[in-house]
Amino acid sequence: MADTAKTESTAAHTAAAGRQDDRMKALFERMEFHRNGLALLPAPSDPKPGAAFLYDGGPRGVQQRFCTCGTQEAVSCPHTKDLAKAGKALKDAFGGQAPDRAFHESPWFKLGVFLGEGSSDTPESARFQVQEGEPAVIRVTGRRDAPLVTYFPEGGEGLRFMDRCGRGRPAAGPLSRGEIIDRLRLLTMTETERLLARRGSKTRGQLLEEGFWFRFAYHFFREYAGRAMRFEPAISKRTGEFTILCRGEAEREFARVFVPRERVKGLLGSLGGILANRHRLAIHPVPLKSIFKVSATTEMDLEIRPMIEVLQAGGERAFFDREDLERYRYGELVYIPELELLAELEPPGEKARKFGTPVRMVLKKSQISSFLEEALGDGGDWAPGRASEVVGLRLHREADWLSIEAGEMDRDWCWLSASYGFGEGSLTIEELLEARRNGQRYVGVARGWVDLRSEKLAALDAFLERLPEGCRAEGRRGLRLSRMDLLRLRSTVAGRPRIGGKHAQSSVVEAFLDLKAARPLPALAGMRCELRPYQGEGLRWLWFLVENGLGGLLCDEMGLGKTHQIMALIEALAETDRLPSPCLVVAPTTVLSHWEKKLRRFAPGLATAVYHGGDRRLDDAGAGPQVVLTSYGILRQDAEQLKAASFSLAVFDEIQYLKNPETQVYQAARDIRAPVRIGLTGTPIENRLSDLKALMDLTVPGYLGGDRFFERHYARPIMQDASEQARQELVQVLRPFVLRRRKSAVLQDLPPKIEDFRSCVLSADQLRLYREVIASRSPEIRLALADAGRPVPYLHIFALLDLLKRICDHPALAVKEPLAYTQQESGKWEAFKELLAEGIDSGQKIVVYSQYLGMIEIMAEFLRSEGIGHVTLTGATRQRGKVIERFNEDPDCRVYVGSLRAGGTGIDLIAASMVIHYDRWWNAAREDQATDRVHRIGQKRGVQVFKLITEGTLEEKIAAVIAKKKGLMEEVVPETDPGVLRQFSREELLDFMDIPFLNFGGGI
Repeated sequence: MADTAKTESTAAHTAAAGRQDDRMKALFERMEFHRNGLALLPAPSDPKPGAAFLYDGGPRGVQQRFCTCGTQEAVSCPHTKDLAKAGKALKDAFGGQAPDRAFHESPWFKLGVFLGEGSSDTPESARFQVQEGEPAVIRVTGRRDAPLVTYFPEGGEGLRFMDRCGRGRPAAGPLSRGEIIDRLRLLTMTETERLLARRGSKTRGQLLEEGFWFRFAYHFFREYAGRAMRFEPAISKRTGEFTILCRGEAEREFARVFVPRERVKGLLGSLGGILANRHRLAIHPVPLKSIFKVSATTEMDLEIRPMIEVLQAGGERAFFDREDLERYRYGELVYIPELELLAELEPPGEKARKFGTPVRMVLKKSQISSFLEEALGDGGDWAPGRASEVVGLRLHREADWLSIEAGEMDRDWCWLSASYGFGEGSLTIEELLEARRNGQRYVGVARGWVDLRSEKLAALDAFLERLPEGCRAEGRRGLRLSRMDLLRLRSTVAGRPRIGGKHAQSSVVEAFLDLKAARPLPALAGMRCELRPYQGEGLRWLWFLVENGLGGLLCDEMGLGKTHQIMALIEALAETDRLPSPCLVVAPTTVLSHWEKKLRRFAPGLATAVYHGGDRRLDDAGAGPQVVLTSYGILRQDAEQLKAASFSLAVFDEIQYLKNPETQVYQAARDIRAPVRIGLTGTPIENRLSDLKALMDLTVPGYLGGDRFFERHYARPIMQDASEQARQELVQVLRPFVLRRRKSAVLQDLPPKIEDFRSCVLSADQLRLYREVIASRSPEIRLALADAGRPVPYLHIFALLDLLKRICDHPALAVKEPLAYTQQESGKWEAFKELLAEGIDSGQKIVVYSQYLGMIEIMAEFLRSEGIGHVTLTGATRQRGKVIERFNEDPDCRVYVGSLRAGGTGIDLIAASMVIHYDRWWNAAREDQATDRVHRIGQKRGVQVFKLITEGTLEEKIAAVIAKKKGLMEEVVPETDPGVLRQFSREELLDFMDIPFLNFGGGI
């Protein structure tokens, strides 16, 4: 009996649960939602029907409830109670998400938004046609009877679709589903939308929600959310209509959505992720080519037929008539039924084709030139057809080869003949010049034509335009070209020219075009360093230029040794007795001493004079030296004196100083008398291509033509039109005269770390302060040091030396006004800014160390003012890890400025490849430790380390002593402790306090 009762009880419970599920399902079917609003339609059996509404965000921001049944209190209305329960159950059904959010994350919503953008169809304007049957069919058309969707509902959802679109009315209650949704739209308007409504306007979102496609997407989400649904693109082979098939379980088709032709490409691009590819339709378009098939009808006439060429994955070419494919056009896309391939036509040219329509035509001989001009001038091409129809004609837009036959040769010029090959035919330069003079665009060759206005022949056209008037001799074959013009001729084709003629002449031309010098380099016995392989290549290139009386730009990246290559070149000239007059080196003032020290160390046999300072004399500088060093400031001030002198070679270090041809210093550089001019820079282009043009005009005068020519052929196409063809042509033209190597390209030739001690001089402000401090504070200290019986006053010496080091850094540190740093000058600060700019321009990240917080403050303020991304790290920095992470990970963060004590250990800065020690430490081990934050495991680049030292000051003397004792020094006291001075003798401490004696001249 007990078991029977238990069984009956379980059955009753199951039946009750089933009734509860049926009731909840019925409630769900009666519910509608919009944004944060819910509504419940009346039940058909309700004796007092009412539509209940619930929404958040009313006038007071609280939940609002009401019902159309007339019950006074919403809390006691059975309809609103049912709505609250059903709303909670609906939210649970979506995993705790609000229904509106779940809708917005669904593929239905994405499809509806895409189709609704730009569509003017609304539920009111759409036309519905219902076809009864099994299954029933609902066809919806829009404006101009364009098909929108065909719907195959299973049962009651079809009626609900009509009702939601305002085409039906429920049996119970006064409101249709469409009207209830419209009420919810009004209830859930935002304050902004209400304000716009009062002004007669609507938001983009409101217009979308009022459209047909939004209502379509909402209905399908309400009915089919949670069911397996697949979206398949399909193309009708009969009409070419592009549709999306919406399929459910067992391949049942629920709907067919029609996509406007002009929107197919956008659909595939934005919604490709939700589309299936069951029919092998290519979701991502592949390029096609619009071409013409040319066949002969008679000997004189041509038949032209627009076609499409398809290049398949295996390399096979297939051709299809355009007129047969018009019904498969979707804007820029074309469907090829035979290949089941949706592909993209090439973009249209700047000028519409007169012959571009898919119509066959026959051209008479008189029309052919017009066809070439109008139809093919924007990029069309010939296409082969069946063998019996093919005419072997071709429109040539680039030369296949260049042939040069060498004749007489001289030091400065040569006679030669040159021809360009186009298929089976060729044209001599003389024939091309004649066609250009006559204004011809198309020139006939064997089995085709040459388009002289083709982009790929622009280099040839530029060469022809710049040929000098006297290059052709009456009655003589060939041209008389300078060596510079011969290199320009070489640049008109990408491949290697064919060289012919007598062996003696042809071998000379061939070597010249390969940029090989006729005479070998000497042994360089006077050089005290071994050049790295890439530096040797640079020297051979420089040797070639000098041998041929040509200039150029050596643009190696910072740290690759441009100075060493120039020193080796001058040494080679000296060893071969090719220095009848000295070589002039012009450099910024801040690196003059750097040049002098490098020459003294690595080329001690070269007699060097420095033409600089207040009492400079050019007679003294010119009395037998092989190298004369001067600054850009002196070049400007002493332009007349330097113009009167003769030099075997002029070298302009950091030649970007001369990028403006309007300046006096540029004019002075141009007037220097030297057969060869070489420019050194890591940044040949700083802002505009005109910068490069100015530097080339100085080193290789006339090679790039006049400013208007350069602007028309290169600057405007590259800078304004982003023409890759013009850029490649300019690269080819510049190749003989510009050499640039990056660290990444020569990494195998570089040591893992390169150290460079960069010297700088005190400014007038610094020298005045330095002398005042020595004069006022050192006498008593000197007396104590001179008396061996008195104790060494380490505390006072340390304070004095620390102040002198601050002066060497920047006068603003000494007067404790770091933010007023622009009011005084510092030689080291100017040298630092130049190093920083070169590193930034070469794309490197830079680590800078200083022992003074005031100097770090100056650097940070300068970097902010220049808009350079940076971080700073000192002992006061919190969240050090985030600071380091930003420097290493953020490509816009270019500079790390840190205190060596705070950031010299325990961190990785491997994003950098350049380190600057702004001031010297007493302990070299600490400097090396800080450098190793950059030069460590994980570093993939060579690291360049610069240590700035002010000449003639205690910095230079400390550096020398530290270098001598480096192997013996131990880190036993902090650098801020005066005890660090105990490692130095009384004599060394006295030497630290000597006053520097420096000459100052004008200059940059």
